[in-house]
Amino acid sequence: MCSSDLKGFWITEAILVLNILSGVIFGATGHVGVNTESKLPQATEVWTGFKALTNYSSSISVTILFTIIVITLVLGTDLTQNLYKNSLAYGVSRTSYYFAKSAVVLTIALFQFLVSYGLVFLIASFYNGLGSMPDHFLAHFGLTILIQFLCTLAWVSIISFLLYASQSITLAFVGYFIGNLLLSLPALFFKDIDILHFINLEFQYSLVQSTTATTNTLSIALGFILVFGFLGLATFKHNDVQETDRAIGQALFFNIMVKTNQSASVASCKSPPKISTKL
Repeated sequence: MCSSDLKGFWITEAILVLNILSGVIFGATGHVGVNTESKLPQATEVWTGFKALTNYSSSISVTILFTIIVITLVLGTDLTQNLYKNSLAYGVSRTSYYFAKSAVVLTIALFQFLVSYGLVFLIASFYNGLGSMPDHFLAHFGLTILIQFLCTLAWVSIISFLLYASQSITLAFVGYFIGNLLLSLPALFFKDIDILHFINLEFQYSLVQSTTATTNTLSIALGFILVFGFLGLATFKHNDVQETDRAIGQALFFNIMVKTNQSASVASCKSPPKISTKL
């Protein structure tokens, strides 16, 4: 990362910590998008350590937003400033570059999850105590984390595709907010269709005991990851073809101009000067 990216990263992390502190102290955190299924925690609830983990799971959309911001700083900067061409110049293929960046993105998303849930648990435990662990907590919370992480990767795949397609950070953010809204609207208009309630890629601890919610959200998240992951790679490789064609076209034009100038120079040298015979 460059210095501006590092500054943006730490500002993002600071806002994320403030959101966590808001939940622990005031019992309320932020939420991104249209809330169709999630039951947000009441502001009067005391966030003990274990209670904070279950409550914060309903506000994971904030963590996803901050994850996307960090990823946009990392990947978007490379694409918008054409820094990726430095790697390609050393013989790295576009496919290798794409998967290497995908690994970096996955690491960032995992780091954000560990920081979010780790901080909320530590701060709440210090401030209000551990509290009592719910029944089957480890299994249910582990499944919640897994599905939420896959939902995050689904959003990351969508945003990465937009970045590769447009090479514009602004369009990527606009696409995220518009996409968030569009994925939430079907559940509001077609409430009787169960699967539409889960395409907004939101999942929380209270839904983990529902087989329908778990299966549908997991399937939809994996579908988004595969589809937009493939589209992102295909778009990035297609840009390679376009850039190659453009480079060939520029080279041909340059060669034609050089040959034209050479021909003109030779012709001017061969033509003898005209001598006037008039007295």
